[in-house]
Amino acid sequence: MTSIGGAQMVDWNLAVATATRLVRPGPDISREEARAVVAELRRHARASEEHVRLFTRMIPEGTEPEDTPVLVVDRAGWIKANVAGFRELLRPLLAKMESRRSGGPGGAVLGAVGGKVTGVELGMLLSFLASRVLGQYET
Repeated sequence: MTSIGGAQMVDWNLAVATATRLVRPGPDISREEARAVVAELRRHARASEEHVRLFTRMIPEGTEPEDTPVLVVDRAGWIKANVAGFRELLRPLLAKMESRRSGGPGGAVLGAVGGKVTGVELGMLLSFLASRVLGQYET
């Protein structure tokens, strides 16, 4: 649980909406060129998988390496994936913070406003990062 008085401590949907609205658009290319670039990225990503597994010694549990999908995402897709990652990563911390908060006067209002503020902050951060990290390999 990551809410105070029913309000989320981070408005995850607002984070996605903010980031996708603020992020700079990608390069202006034709659909044909985009398909070719995506195919090339998938090929390079597949080629990198074995190197990454050998270096990190990380193998997805319960799956065969060849069953792990290679995703080539645009900026909006990258943002959505990272918000989902932050949500999962921060779940224990937010639950702990919620358990320590008291329901003092105005707590519900502060919780609702705080969730919006942190959602916008996360969205702004991800919009900034999305235009700088794409083009890198992420597995």
